[in-house]
This record gives sequence, C-alpha cells and structure tokens, in this order.
Amino acid sequence: MADIFSEVDEDVRKDKSLALWKRYGNYVIGAAVLIVVGTASYVGWQNYTLSQSASQGAAFQAAAALVAENKLDEGAASFATLAEEGNAGYRALAQLREASALVESGNGSEALEIYNQLAADSSVDKEFSSLADLLAGYYLLDNGTTEEVRTKVATIAEAGSIWSASANELIALSFLQDGEKTKAVEMLTQLKNDASAPPDVKTRVEQLLAALSGE
Repeated sequence: MADIFSEVDEDVRKDKSLALWKRYGNYVIGAAVLIVVGTASYVGWQNYTLSQSASQGAAFQAAAALVAENKLDEGAASFATLAEEGNAGYRALAQLREASALVESGNGSEALEIYNQLAADSSVDKEFSSLADLLAGYYLLDNGTTEEVRTKVATIAEAGSIWSASANELIALSFLQDGEKTKAVEMLTQLKNDASAPPDVKTRVEQLLAALSGE
C-alpha cells in the first residue's frame, strides 16, 4: 500500500483529487478491511490460543495458508469446516476469514450472509460480531445502497464501540458517494481531530480531506 499512498500524495499536489479518489478508493477500502480482519485475528489469538486444542490451531493455520496461496475456494471451505466444528473462539475467527476469502473470490453475497449470521450470534464476543457488521458495511458500499451501509454500521459507530472510528469513516464515505460532500467533510474532520481514532484511520482521513480540499 505504500506505493499507492505515494501516488496519492503526488496526484493531490497535481490537483487530481476527485479522479484520484475514484481510482484508489477501492484500494484504500481494501486496506481497511485487511487491517480490521488482521486486528480481529490478533485479538482472537490473544483471547483464545492458550485454551484451544493443537488440532484447531493447525487447521486454522492450514486454511490461512491456502488463502495466502490464492486458493480462495479451498481456503474458504477449510474455514467453513472449522467454523462448524471449532469452539467459540475459532468459530468466530474462521467465519470472518471464510467471508473474507469469499469476497476475494467474487462470492460476496455468500460472504454477506456469513457476516449477518455472525453479527446476530450472541454467543460470540462483541468485538467479532460488531466487526462482522463493519465488514458487511464495507461490502455494501460497493454492492448495496448507501442507506444500507449506514443502517448496518449505525450501532457500532456510537462512541465507545471498538470499531467506532472505522464505522464513522465508512459512513462519511457513504455520504461522499451520495454527493453530500459537506456532511462527509464534517465527519472526516471530526475523525481527524479525534484523539482516540487509530493512526491508520487518521492517515486515510487526512489524505481524503486533502484530496477533497483540492477538488
């Protein structure tokens, strides 16, 4: 992603702001999805690794390796099996990774079903169920309506939610997609000035604000 962001800075200086966002928007969103999925995996391993069986850990690693090798269908199937047979910790992580692989392989509608199922599952930790809503929102930004996006992430955008900053960033993008630039800039500026917002969110927000200011 570093090379992409270097081009972002260069094109902003050339006042190609709006065209730039249209060109790189999906890459930025893709980076955000990878960041939050990676964070979920980290949280999951911190919470569950010590208490899980070696066989489940090995199955998770094997499925992840298949995805890394771009064997997306096989990886998704392996994660699906672990989601069915694993215990609570691995089930949530496996569902997130299964859905991610399905999106990459072009089966987004199936992924959306998994996100919705996980979001409604009261047996999993809140950080995972709310992350499922966030990732569903990212998918809907390109494959649904902006109203669906805002409805999907409304709860997790509230202060105190672990994914609040990312959810509000997504809502701002939905307003921008609707042509409501003033509202989008207002939300992005609030995120930029939010001391609790993660650094990666602030970086994307600052770059987008710079692009919009040169429009």
